[in-house]
Amino acid sequence: MAIKTNTSKTVERASSVLLGKCEATEKNMARLMAQAGCAGCPMEKVNIPLVPGTRDDVLFVGLNGADFYFLRGKSVEMPAPVAQILRDTGHL
Repeated sequence: MAIKTNTSKTVERASSVLLGKCEATEKNMARLMAQAGCAGCPMEKVNIPLVPGTRDDVLFVGLNGADFYFLRGKSVEMPAPVAQILRDTGHL
């Protein structure tokens, strides 16, 4: 009996739960910005690099109680304060 496997790199690395959180972050960005206290802040388009040798493709950033999830290896728009956190912590 053959076993069917999904060879997609994204599915292989990031769980479906985390991918759902990335999609929810993108969909609800305005609400998350308001929750984090950065409503009206400028947005920045950044590319979050992949980390060689790791299977973790999702990056979590917390700001004032708001949870942001971004998929590594693609360009995303995020609030400037969130991008600054990523720069300060060495992820960008």
